[in-house]
Amino acid sequence: MVAGIVPAAVRAMVGLGAEPSRIVARTGPAVCGRCYEVPEAMRAEVAAVEPAAHAETGWGTPSVDVTAGVHAQLDRLGVHDRERSPVCTRESQDHFSYRRDRTTGRLAGYVWLG
Repeated sequence: MVAGIVPAAVRAMVGLGAEPSRIVARTGPAVCGRCYEVPEAMRAEVAAVEPAAHAETGWGTPSVDVTAGVHAQLDRLGVHDRERSPVCTRESQDHFSYRRDRTTGRLAGYVWLG
């Protein structure tokens, strides 16, 4: 999000003929803003790029909401058919979370053209 991957991906798709209004975006399970604790300086750096990512944990410390930031970028780019997974990987025992378990694991994603 901070590195500009979302806008670059949408620009590449548009360059190949896609129309932002026809792009469908789905974000999968991810650590939520209530759980993604970061140092205040990091939150400020991220929020300077994407204000929608500014968040606070459930216990009152600085955090980043990556999913909110990605969706805000997509919205500004004209991608309005979007859905977010309701799953927070830190809160869900069914999903891998390094922040919760301090062990590595595997997650997967996919992209397709329709």
